[in-house]
Amino acid sequence: MVMSLDNLRGFALATSSSAFIGSSFVIKKIGLKKAGDVGVRAGCSGGYSYLYEPLWWIGMVTSKYHLH
Repeated sequence: MVMSLDNLRGFALATSSSAFIGSSFVIKKIGLKKAGDVGVRAGCSGGYSYLYEPLWWIGMVTSKYHLH
């Protein structure tokens, strides 16, 4: 079976998008865990320490602007 150029582009786009979205989720999760270790958790007593965590912001930016 021979794949056309459009199929290859679609496959590459889907694969790279999936990897990008997955990695941004992992980065955000690591940032949230680091913030939870240092300060009050977001779900408890209105903690906002995750907003001071650079990894959380990197994850948010990468998830917002993937492939745009």
